[in-house]
Amino acid sequence: MPSLPFPLSFASIRTCALLMVALLAAGPAEAQLSDQPGGRSNADLVVRNVNIVDTETGAIRPDQAIVIRGNVILAIVDDGAITGADRPAMHVIDGGGAYAIPGLWDAHVHLMQNGVDRARAQAAAMVGHGIVHARDMGASLTARTEILPLLRAPDNAAPHIISSGPTLWTFSLPYGDASGQLLMTDDAGIDAGVVALDAAGADFLKVYAGFDAQRLARLATAARARGLALTGHAQTGITLAQQARTGLSVIEHLDFATLDECSPASNSYFNRVIAARFRNSGEAIPAIYAAFAASVDTPACIAAMREAAAAGLVLTPTMISGYLPRDAPLAMTVPAWMSEGCAQYRQQFAGLSPEAARALPDAGQRMLRIVVASGVPVLAGSDTPAFCAPAGSALIAELGLLRDGGLTPLAVLQSATLLPGKLFGGEAAPGRIRVDGPADMVLLAANPLTDNTAYGQPTGLYDGRIWRDAEALAALRKANAADQQR
Repeated sequence: MPSLPFPLSFASIRTCALLMVALLAAGPAEAQLSDQPGGRSNADLVVRNVNIVDTETGAIRPDQAIVIRGNVILAIVDDGAITGADRPAMHVIDGGGAYAIPGLWDAHVHLMQNGVDRARAQAAAMVGHGIVHARDMGASLTARTEILPLLRAPDNAAPHIISSGPTLWTFSLPYGDASGQLLMTDDAGIDAGVVALDAAGADFLKVYAGFDAQRLARLATAARARGLALTGHAQTGITLAQQARTGLSVIEHLDFATLDECSPASNSYFNRVIAARFRNSGEAIPAIYAAFAASVDTPACIAAMREAAAAGLVLTPTMISGYLPRDAPLAMTVPAWMSEGCAQYRQQFAGLSPEAARALPDAGQRMLRIVVASGVPVLAGSDTPAFCAPAGSALIAELGLLRDGGLTPLAVLQSATLLPGKLFGGEAAPGRIRVDGPADMVLLAANPLTDNTAYGQPTGLYDGRIWRDAEALAALRKANAADQQR
């Protein structure tokens, strides 16, 4: 048995035992090179020379080594505690003083709406940006059945994905892909729809529009009976607190419906945006959002949202799909197939002065600050590929928008790690780097709690299966961009 060069205090006996198990259990046959560039699969790892960021407290544990077996962290010890003699069968990664955080979550994506090839390319881009988990928020059962197994395959470059399947409506639309929508027009339809989605393997349910208090309660009861969480758009005519108490506790998007009770005639603003975007009404969308934000009764809105927070409400604002500044898309590489949607987004700024164009992001920040002041927890989600939100880089931009809207650096980190891990990952993805926890992690060149650019500088990633270094991550990002531009 190898000797361990650190004292065995009573408090360290368990950690020492775990470390010895890790050192002795590995065999040379397990250190097999994968076919991923810069990767190694089915191998025991030590990721050393890293600073671990505690996502609960924000504390930094400097100069640590993380001992991994498969997808489990067996031990976390001081970096100097592992010598060359102690690791003959281990594959050792030198973290170079990077900051280790759990693998990022993108809590709102639509990967399966545009075919297999685009889904794979987007998934690879997400991994290249350090995203290890994602929540897919709506696709037809046919697309889900065809694409999801491919994305979940062990040898594919893709996040660990949970998916809702079709979105839930109480009325049909004259446009859009009906295969991605499930109508629930009465109680029997609600019950049957939930049974069908559960049988199809849905990980959760997504409400879209039209549910009154009675139908929402029926849906929540049916979902609970099947062990399915309920998430989705805020439903008009019901307070956020009522929705959270009913069971719709994770609300998507910071929009007119979400703040329905904060402003008189909020629906009229929504209708004006629809008329401006699709019916050439001539009204500038930034001006409509500015008018709505100005109409919000801030103290009353904070009070209402505090009540909702106490009832368990969580919000995924998706700021990047609604409040991106006018010039921001120019700084992103948007694939050709997304160019039409991005051009549509930018068109709303046509002819506006810089001051008028700022009305849209300013309105978003004002509304997000109300959310922050009320104590409603916030999830990071990009809504990719909506408008100008390319996979992967959109989440990094979203984290910056959340910071600009008043979240502390620690809350920003938690929005993409700890909070979604607790809500959606369970024991499989708790959003912390800890002993006995899952071994998914991202290494960042800088401290995300002090450097605003840190999330854009991933130097390594382990997703529980494959280690990818900075070169491999960059290759995923570049290959994805090239594939989508053709």
